Amino acid sequence: MRNFQSFESPNNNEIAICEINGRVQYTNSDYVNIGIFTNAVSSHPKIHITRDQLHPITSGDEGKALFLPVNVSFLKQLTQVYYEQGPIEALQLAKSHNQFLVSQTANILLSVFNYVKKGRLLLNPNIKYSGPALIHKLGQTRDWQNSTIRFISWHPYCTKLAVVTCDDSVRILSSDSNYHPLLRCKQQRNITCVAWRPLSNTDIAVAHEGGILVWNIDPNSLVLRPSVSNATILYRIEHRPVMSIAWSPKGDLLVSVAGCNNKILVWDPELDRTNTLMRPGGFGNVLVKWSPTGEKLFTCSDGIVFRVWDYRNWECERWTVPSGRVQSACWSNCGTTLLFATNTEPIIYGVIVKSDLVFTSDNESSSNQAIPIFDVTKVDLNGLMVGGLVHCMETDPKGKHLAIMFQDTNTIAVFNIVKQPTLQLLPGFFVMGLAEEKPSAICFQQNFESGACLTIGWSSGRIQYFPIIYTDLTSSSSVNETVPTNVSLYKSFNNSHV
Repeated sequence: MRNFQSFESPNNNEIAICEINGRVQYTNSDYVNIGIFTNAVSSHPKIHITRDQLHPITSGDEGKALFLPVNVSFLKQLTQVYYEQGPIEALQLAKSHNQFLVSQTANILLSVFNYVKKGRLLLNPNIKYSGPALIHKLGQTRDWQNSTIRFISWHPYCTKLAVVTCDDSVRILSSDSNYHPLLRCKQQRNITCVAWRPLSNTDIAVAHEGGILVWNIDPNSLVLRPSVSNATILYRIEHRPVMSIAWSPKGDLLVSVAGCNNKILVWDPELDRTNTLMRPGGFGNVLVKWSPTGEKLFTCSDGIVFRVWDYRNWECERWTVPSGRVQSACWSNCGTTLLFATNTEPIIYGVIVKSDLVFTSDNESSSNQAIPIFDVTKVDLNGLMVGGLVHCMETDPKGKHLAIMFQDTNTIAVFNIVKQPTLQLLPGFFVMGLAEEKPSAICFQQNFESGACLTIGWSSGRIQYFPIIYTDLTSSSSVNETVPTNVSLYKSFNNSHV
């Protein structure tokens, strides 16, 4: 199996800034000017979000200091605490009341709540985490709690980028307009990811701790901060925190998964209706990816189980990994291959999904093995630490490149994808940030005609564009390297209905 020893390591104090016709261009880290090599991203929005540009997150209690205290009846206090803080805090207030009957009743109810909570913890250990802690643990953003940039997503048809920041705001930045909307409201707390709606120029879904908001951004409006009246709120009380969302390629359905809920919800946003895909295998789900062709849907739980669903009849193929869980996954552009990595093994696996055979009743007709394609074990290349456990992986829309962000090292590895005669990952190059920068989020631009454009959100708040420009890539048929030995993963077939 190949490993990072076959990669070319950069010289000291040099970083890669672009690739042109298969040749990586390096420059001194103290003087980075991509315009020397290419103008392909010269019109892209220049983004560097510093802490002083962020909006302060308020708790809603700041205004109370402006008012003098007054005598309020106990019932009014209890009602106010119940609506502002919840039933548990209201019972805590009642417990401190001077009337014996009221305080004892509240004490008994609190004891009942504690026993119920312990029972729920036995059934679902995920609920012991608060929303931010669970998002930090299971999300695709590296160091989510401390990152300035928490997610980035390109519009599928134009040069428009959505940037999620740690102040629970979504900034929409475009290359051809000075109109940069800011999506922000009090219902939108602890954002996990965003997804642009296919076949639409205005809709973007924002997943957060409490649910999903589908914003409609009027390109002809001059309002820089749309109100929540421009959004459709999708919410189910047990479905939280929403960890991942994916639109169908036609844009008619939105699929969401939640960290504390093992149900997979398929939304019709216009009607606020849902259908449910539910199978045992974990206490929650952490990732969903729709294949580019729209025929398959990948979902993975917070346990050893992941599934590939057939959109035509919602039957699923069930897989289990030997240990841990699937940390990240992505589809090939043809929708026939799924690449994934677990949170316990530094190996990239590939699964061949045959659309005509994999969902038939004949188990012998589809492969029951996943192929270990590349060993990404952490290594030291001339003083540069690379590799380790995978945190996030993305493929470009043309299916020729794979970018991987790691959990413990600050270098992003970019591979070349070869599909013939079998799928292989060939050594590419490493992308490093400036001094003290760590990658937080990665994605590829969807409409980059010159090749591929890897976009990286760094811990400093800087967005970097790494263009991969080519006129004609080397024919994959010239590659004669052998395919790695198959390693079995346990698999069983299950049927499920919406």
